[in-house]
Amino acid sequence: MKDDIRVILADNNVQDRESKKRLLNEQGIQVVYETGDGKKALENIKKLKPDVVVMDMILPGVDGLEILEECREFTEYKPLFIIATALRREGLIEQALAQGANYYMMKPLSATMLIKRIRQIAASVGEGEEGQAAVHNSEEKQLVSVPEYTETVKEDSKKTIRQVVKPTEHLIKDPSDKYTGNLEIDITNILLEIGMPAHIKGYQYIREGIMMSFADQNMLHYITKFLYPTIAKKYHTSSSSVERTIRHAIEVAWRRGNMETLEHVFGNTISANRGKPTNSEFMALLTDKLRLEYRMREAC
Repeated sequence: MKDDIRVILADNNVQDRESKKRLLNEQGIQVVYETGDGKKALENIKKLKPDVVVMDMILPGVDGLEILEECREFTEYKPLFIIATALRREGLIEQALAQGANYYMMKPLSATMLIKRIRQIAASVGEGEEGQAAVHNSEEKQLVSVPEYTETVKEDSKKTIRQVVKPTEHLIKDPSDKYTGNLEIDITNILLEIGMPAHIKGYQYIREGIMMSFADQNMLHYITKFLYPTIAKKYHTSSSSVERTIRHAIEVAWRRGNMETLEHVFGNTISANRGKPTNSEFMALLTDKLRLEYRMREAC
């Protein structure tokens, strides 16, 4: 087994990320860098060259698929990837594995299983074994063993067998599965699906904010300086009114919406116990989710 395994954690959920870091360090696995930002994760993968990267698929700046695609182009060094996410879309699983992910795990994670998988894939490389990409469903506590097909690829002058599985029976149908390709309609459908009434002002403001953020990734970094004032100007109101109205709309969705649907749309980043997200968190999560879904559509 490889000693001194070096890991980078990339997860937008601070609580989950810190919990993983603590558990890994306790088990002698060195976390060399942790972040909730995809761009910073990619920069430090290149800089620090970790053995294993444990990351979510939805990350601000650069999403999980972009990181996988970028790292596939590395020639002298290739990290191992474990995807740890609440996104249960079979198309996303297949695409992540096809882009080079070594393991795909569903949140909530079993800490014991995560540590086991990190050591397992690190050892397989250290011992020169053939690597096998697989999907792990933490709810079932076992490997999903229903292979749809197997493909063989050449990597570093040796054969690597990658088994891609389609565990359809283990996946929960995401209400955002049906995308039209029209951004405004898709945003509308998601907002309605999570229980946000279309007649309240905050609904219009949030939809406008997500469209702006989708077009400019930096918009949410300057939410009070640019996003709120821009929306306020369009709807002839004040920035403070926009902020309050958006917050109220999120509270309404949280109070009236179905928590299971909310968790399916947002993933494990939110839960009933953690309370509602902030305005910027809410819009950032939906923006990143839509951006990832649109990238998947383009790749198909």
